[in-house]
Amino acid sequence: MLTRWYDVYPAFAAFDRLMREMEQAMRLPVEMAGAQMVSGPRANLYESKDKLVLQMEVPGLKEDDIDISLVKNVLTVSGERRDDAPEGYSVHRKERAAYRFTRSFELPYRVNPSGIEAVLHDGVLTVEMPRHPEEQARVIKVKAR
Repeated sequence: MLTRWYDVYPAFAAFDRLMREMEQAMRLPVEMAGAQMVSGPRANLYESKDKLVLQMEVPGLKEDDIDISLVKNVLTVSGERRDDAPEGYSVHRKERAAYRFTRSFELPYRVNPSGIEAVLHDGVLTVEMPRHPEEQARVIKVKAR
């Protein structure tokens, strides 16, 4: 008894193999894109017991090109890379295009806006945000009666 339809005709086996390879080729970029689909520079948000730390890749940007704002519980980072060809020069090849980005991050708790520090070093923006005093964990002493 025949178990597969391509047992009847060997050419169908090659067609079946081609279909499987095409499915795999189509599935791989979709799976990879789902993990990496980000609009704007990639970022990591870390938490310690007393602060949040945001690290964002912003290669080619200077501190004047980046704006950071905090409204309630949302930190927004925006930036712009302009064309860097000096005036009077003609461009023969342009692979680094000018671009603009804005990324917003909903923070897991309130932070102290007056204690926020942002540092740009080697193309990585690091924003440290200390916890708001009201969000700090308090130790409550238990008394026996």
